[in-house]
Amino acid sequence: MSLENGKQVVDSGEARLIALGYKQELKRDFNLFTNGAISFSIISILTGVTGSLGIAMNNGGPVAAVWGWVWVAVMTMTVGIAMAEIVSSLPSSGGPYFWSAQLATKKHSAFAAWMTGWFNLLGQAAVTAGIDFTLANHLAAMWLLASGKVFTQGELLGTYAVFLAVHALINFLPTRVLAIMNAVSAIWHIVGTFTLIILLLSVAPTHQTAEYVFTTFNNDTSATGVPSPAYIFLLGILMSQFTLTGFDACGHMSEETKSADRSAPWGIILAIGTSAVVGWGYILALLFSIQDVANLTAGNANGYTSGQIFYDAFYARYGTGTGAVVAMGIPLIAMFFCGASSVTSNSRMLWSFSRDGAVPGWRLWSSVNPWTKTPINAVCFMVVLAFILGLPMLNSVTAFTAVISISTIGLYISYAIPIFIRLINNKNFEPGPFCLGALGVVISWIAVIWVCFITVVFVLPGLYPVTSMNLNYAPVAVGIVLFGALIFFFFPYIGAYRWYRGERHTVEDFSMHKREAEAAKAAAAEPKVAA
Repeated sequence: MSLENGKQVVDSGEARLIALGYKQELKRDFNLFTNGAISFSIISILTGVTGSLGIAMNNGGPVAAVWGWVWVAVMTMTVGIAMAEIVSSLPSSGGPYFWSAQLATKKHSAFAAWMTGWFNLLGQAAVTAGIDFTLANHLAAMWLLASGKVFTQGELLGTYAVFLAVHALINFLPTRVLAIMNAVSAIWHIVGTFTLIILLLSVAPTHQTAEYVFTTFNNDTSATGVPSPAYIFLLGILMSQFTLTGFDACGHMSEETKSADRSAPWGIILAIGTSAVVGWGYILALLFSIQDVANLTAGNANGYTSGQIFYDAFYARYGTGTGAVVAMGIPLIAMFFCGASSVTSNSRMLWSFSRDGAVPGWRLWSSVNPWTKTPINAVCFMVVLAFILGLPMLNSVTAFTAVISISTIGLYISYAIPIFIRLINNKNFEPGPFCLGALGVVISWIAVIWVCFITVVFVLPGLYPVTSMNLNYAPVAVGIVLFGALIFFFFPYIGAYRWYRGERHTVEDFSMHKREAEAAKAAAAEPKVAA
């Protein structure tokens, strides 16, 4: 609540939250800009594109990177718009799992929330693992280019662990500090990306042709053994889809955002739209600045594609790669911000999921620190889970691809479930301030179909013949979560079906609050008259 002309005024997002049966426990220090900034920071084009450009270049080449990005960005926006309509109606930190609980029929509410929540939890942990491992790997590439020395597995593991620990410590801080950090992060990402675009194009003494950048498609299947060129292209869009992921953070931060029923949906759309446009420009700058295509895999950056592009451009201009190492510090800092924001988002998801009693030890994970008003225990849980999930990446590039596939699949399945439920059970959906009517329904169907499509694509093998060394273990991890959640829910006598209800209200009698929320929404809809 806030004071306006000496009167207590209930924030519209808080009014909706109370009407849903939950008291305001977290502090609302985020606004539209900082809410959108956290999703923009987690999407982090400087993390996803810089760290995984090699996936697109090795699976289709420039066409997969450039046009795959455009295709994925358009389809991702449909998912974002569909989610924006829902978060406007249901601004809770639970995000997708809470939406599923509210939108499903009473009979299926608990099951829908349970499955959505566990997929979202898997995706949240995996995306943090992917981000912080990318950060550690990027630092290792900088060290290699600066000193010629390769990180040992122990050094890479230690770096990965330290980054996770520091990100946990940052998330022990009060919400107002995190809000400022995310605002700085958003500015760093935008300014840093444009700086790199100008810097790369200016430093590179020669540039690739437009024909190479926009039309070159590497359809050679001999290296990977995949069945067809189309298959190669689909594997290449993983870079784009992994990057354009994590915008549910706007929903997870809604209980800490002012006027969340308006700010959170626009935060999602602005984060995706800005990332799509700026990210495409960054990809083009990288590809135009390539000095030697053959060097991308055989150069002195040990196969780190973006690092090799930086190094070759500076070396060709100045005869030294020192400038490249300095320039790579820009995405390094962006990746650091990205990892911190990811932990912020996923700890709120775990806190909310635990608040509703869905996670073993829920009392511990749903506690809020009385001084910082942040869920410190949930932060620790998610960081440890991310560390464990990321361990296989130390031994294999294939494992890194699998982890980012897991994050993408887990998150997008959790996005699609409430969207699909809203479509088939539309009578339970009460639109919020952001609503597109019939157009929103069409967009939502497109979003669901797209998620089904990419789920199939990203569980396919990336190399043939399939062996234990190159196995894509994404379907294994997703399958474990799927069947584990099903078994845990339906197990006779002790299964979650006996005690989990999808939500656990923290406001005992909220019928009065529902009326107050209706009055607040009606007042907000009235035109303002100047005094």
